[in-house]
Formats: sequence, C-alpha cells, structure tokens
Amino acid sequence: MSGEEKIKEINFFTNSVPENAQTVPSLPVGRIVELYGNYDDYASNRPNIIQMNVQVDVWVSTLKEVDAFYFALDEVMRAEGWECTYTEQTDDEDLEGAKRIIKRYIANILLT
Repeated sequence: MSGEEKIKEINFFTNSVPENAQTVPSLPVGRIVELYGNYDDYASNRPNIIQMNVQVDVWVSTLKEVDAFYFALDEVMRAEGWECTYTEQTDDEDLEGAKRIIKRYIANILLT
C-alpha cells in the first residue's frame, strides 16, 4: 500500500482537533499546523516564493499503527516538495496513552 493510500485512513484537521475527535475510538486522527510562513520580507509585499514550516501530528492507538504511518507521512510530503526537519514519537497521557507521531516539514513554495 502506498503512503498516500495509507494516510487516507487518518482524519486530518487544520490547527486543532475538535474535542469530539479526541477519543481513542476516533483514532487515527491528525492535525496540521503552520509554524512559520515568510509572507512579507519583500519590498513589494508580493513574494514569488514563500518558505513555510508546518507540523503534522498524528495520534494512533498502537505501535503497529506508528510503524504504518511514520514513514508514509514522509513519503507523501516528500512527493509534494516538503522536507522533514524533525520527527518524534511519544505517548500522549492526555489521550489514554495513545501514541503521537510528531513531524515537522519545510518547503519553499513558488507562487504564480
């Protein structure tokens, strides 16, 4: 199964995960947050390229799911021009010990 097919199993949200999705039966669930975007370091305030950093968090129930999604996320992001700059897996005690995958990516996005 390709990375793209695999991550279709994740219910993604932007910036925050609604409380009703913060339950073990709702897993896997993911969040994408923009950490930094350089939009205005240009004299015209109309950049041709924006450098962006995002963080992708995915909560899963088991280590088997961590293994399934860990590199699938990188595969999909790399195909879209994003480079992984940080990666970690933790246990989230606030979500009944669910496993949390943390990935940070950077990209230079050409605006047309």
